[in-house]
Amino acid sequence: MAKLPGSNAKLIRLNPEWSVEKAASTPLEQELSIDDFKGKRLIITLPGAGGFCNKEFDLVKENQDKFKAAGADEVIVVVGTDILSNAGRGLPNLFQDVEQEFGNANKLTLEGVKSRYLQRSVIAVDAQGEQVARE
Repeated sequence: MAKLPGSNAKLIRLNPEWSVEKAASTPLEQELSIDDFKGKRLIITLPGAGGFCNKEFDLVKENQDKFKAAGADEVIVVVGTDILSNAGRGLPNLFQDVEQEFGNANKLTLEGVKSRYLQRSVIAVDAQGEQVARE
């Protein structure tokens, strides 16, 4: 097994600590990488957070407990675009790959298209950060 490519790439997510009351002192976005999470991780990539992925977001949200029961310590969703359009949709670990560093490292970007959308995939990573499965 090999370490997940691009797992150290900085991704952005909406900061769960942010609120209107804290806007002056708390940034709207946080930068984190897959490596910043510990334990077994299930990474789901989707093209973007815009409306065309709403069904997938709902499915991930509805199945969080099942993923955890199956052994995932963290469920992480990575999208290529539009993270602000859905404000997380209730998913605590929704990230955008702004620089496409993670997508490029994992060959998930759409070739021949000047879009930042990612291909759909599911990647399992063990507690040591090694990729154990990909679909």
